[in-house]
Amino acid sequence: MRMQTMAHVYRVQGTWQGGMHGKGDIQNEERSFRTEFGVSEDLGGVGGATNPEEMFLASACSCYLVTLAMTVEKMRLPVRRLQCTAEGRITPDQEGGYHLKEIVLQPHFEMEGDPKAHDQAIMRAVKLAEQRCIISRAVKGTVTYQIQPSIKS
Repeated sequence: MRMQTMAHVYRVQGTWQGGMHGKGDIQNEERSFRTEFGVSEDLGGVGGATNPEEMFLASACSCYLVTLAMTVEKMRLPVRRLQCTAEGRITPDQEGGYHLKEIVLQPHFEMEGDPKAHDQAIMRAVKLAEQRCIISRAVKGTVTYQIQPSIKS
């Protein structure tokens, strides 16, 4: 596969009605993704829909998974299945808002055969995927990333 040199542009469109207790809707240009969102109860909203913090974590998790999948494929590792859990921690900031401080990604590898035979290669793939993931690169220096892999056959 050859790396393309042109920039790619992605667009989403969102709408919002109401104040803090309102609801919004966001979708991508192709309309293959659409979801309702709101302010989480934890932050004073009504909940009942996904929130921007969860969507950001979903972006970080899915970007890392795709990048990891491409990395293990290129390394020809016998991975049967990848799964990842993401957790984000936000803290109040000095301006009265919040700051996303940390993202913890927990990729889980389901391997063909003996997983111990590939421990070092898996750890290399984990690190390479973190370095290559568009989202992790975009927030580098502002959000702490932790990767906590687990492996089984």
